[in-house]
Amino acid sequence: MTEIRFHSRDPRRRPRAWKLDERAGQIAATFLVLGGSLVSIGLFGAPDLVAYVVRSAERLALRVTAERGLLAYESVRLRFDRLERRVASDELFLARVATVISLPLPERFLEDPRPMDGATATELEVEVQRLSRRLRAMETFRRRIASGGTPDPARIPSRSPIEPSSAVPLSVFGPRISPLTHRPEFHAGLSLAAPAGTPVVAPADGKVLFTGRVPGSAGATWRTYGNVVVLEHDARTRTLFGDLGSVRARRGQTLRRGDALGAVGTNRFSPTPQVHYGVWKHDGKRWRPVDPRLYVLDADWITSREVRSPVVPPADAELPAIFR
Repeated sequence: MTEIRFHSRDPRRRPRAWKLDERAGQIAATFLVLGGSLVSIGLFGAPDLVAYVVRSAERLALRVTAERGLLAYESVRLRFDRLERRVASDELFLARVATVISLPLPERFLEDPRPMDGATATELEVEVQRLSRRLRAMETFRRRIASGGTPDPARIPSRSPIEPSSAVPLSVFGPRISPLTHRPEFHAGLSLAAPAGTPVVAPADGKVLFTGRVPGSAGATWRTYGNVVVLEHDARTRTLFGDLGSVRARRGQTLRRGDALGAVGTNRFSPTPQVHYGVWKHDGKRWRPVDPRLYVLDADWITSREVRSPVVPPADAELPAIFR
């Protein structure tokens, strides 16, 4: 029999006693030995446990820092992509303006955006420096355009003949398969589909040279344009509007940019409501067609690659004498 006594600090209190028989004493002794062993193991293993806990905390902190760094890098990359697309759009606009006023483009002015998905921080830094050089070059070219001057900017075609939000390009300037003969041909203009009755307006100030149906003397190809209006903007620039459903302009009338000259309609050669828009320039020898999309500054219907590598019209593409 074993007796365990617990004495209080207060001498007035009686001590507490627990009596343990042999079996209970063995159990108590076993727990004491196990407890002491665990405490000893804990004391010897505590440094490793603490080190493990510290390393785990450091790894967690590094992972959180890395994730924040990746998020910050992705944010910078996305902002860079948006800025590069904006710069490319501004470069394209300046290039179109320069083409309209016959100002040559600087070397390597128009560059296609480069995909930056998966790019490293070093590669992104190189691209940022390249974009900075493009911005400086663009600003220099903008000043050249601004200081170049033009005889009369109001007479330079610069807007779509149809409200861009109502128009869809059907056929652009260049080679195509004829919708009538189903044979290869050169399309010397821009075909825009729009609801019937949509107003067709003058892209710049000009004088009406011709209105009405195309005469037979103009040739079979020209007769397919039905009702036509031709504007004279200056001695070297003509714009032509075909496939009109109705004509409002009168021959000899002076129109201002934005004045209505007709409306979209149909004819037997173009059952879909549309308008044919052509821009013709005199190169000193003959009248040659140019891509009208260059002169539509209020719509993005042309790409940088098409501006850098323009389509060359065939030698026999010329404006009929009645439209000059």
